[in-house]
Amino acid sequence: MLVDKKRFRALIRCMFKLTSEHLAQLFQLNEFPYAADAMVFVGLRGCLPVNPGDQAEGIEHQLAVATVDHLHPRCTLVQWSPKSRTFAVFPGSTVPHESSIEAARKRNGSGANQLLTGFYSDYRKGWHKAGTRTGHEAWRQSASRPTRRSADDLDYDGDDRVEIVNPADNLHAGWSPGLDGSFSSAGCQVVVGYPKCESRGDAPATGPWRTFQERGYKLKQQSFGYGLFNGGEIRRLVLSGPEGTERVRYGSKGERAKRIQAGLKAKDFYEGKLDGDFGPRSLRALLGFQEATFGKGGDDGICGSQTAEALGVKLT
Repeated sequence: MLVDKKRFRALIRCMFKLTSEHLAQLFQLNEFPYAADAMVFVGLRGCLPVNPGDQAEGIEHQLAVATVDHLHPRCTLVQWSPKSRTFAVFPGSTVPHESSIEAARKRNGSGANQLLTGFYSDYRKGWHKAGTRTGHEAWRQSASRPTRRSADDLDYDGDDRVEIVNPADNLHAGWSPGLDGSFSSAGCQVVVGYPKCESRGDAPATGPWRTFQERGYKLKQQSFGYGLFNGGEIRRLVLSGPEGTERVRYGSKGERAKRIQAGLKAKDFYEGKLDGDFGPRSLRALLGFQEATFGKGGDDGICGSQTAEALGVKLT
């Protein structure tokens, strides 16, 4: 897990101290439901632990915003225990590797995808690639969810189409030696390290993945909620406070989500129930409204202050 000092100094130019209270605020500001007495997974895209080798549970950790390059692990996976107000941070990736994107681009984007930020309620203990020599204990996401697919270039943005499907993405070992190394993912959420599996002669798992897998599997809990965010937004929350950071996006549940549904319905983009459950139909309506209002590429699937203003709805 050794990292080139110059490169790492560049990565940590935007450091901040994250606490359990910040995580709770982030979930509340997005109306993401979670069980306070259960472990919750959190993904921070474009964000790294300042000490990538430290997986101890604590009340705070130093993180830094990093640039996603689809070549190296540039994200953080978190195991959060709200009841004890402690959490542990693990270097990893929440985006596909460039090699998978390149291969998929030749098939109109099929074969690689990038999960939209949001809340996903059921990452369940199971096997990744069951029945193969690389299969290993991991967490499976069996439900459909919104992903972007790129058919034109090697990244994902508002120009790329959104599909709400089940591409069999899981949360598993990244087959990665560290921040200067590569990783293996076509769209799964992965943690740095290597798994115990047949192809490795059933040698013990290594690196942060070993701790992540052992700590999660020792719990009786079978299903884990997962909140995925962009690293920059939690840094803004930590440094500037919660004012103006309310959001509605996929997985939001509550009165704020209900108001956005009502706004989308008033604009003739949403035909579903005003139930405050921001699922696939609500997301499609939001994406359609954003593209119609802000133009192609303006549909990020996140309702912040500008989108809410365009809808004539107050987030607070």
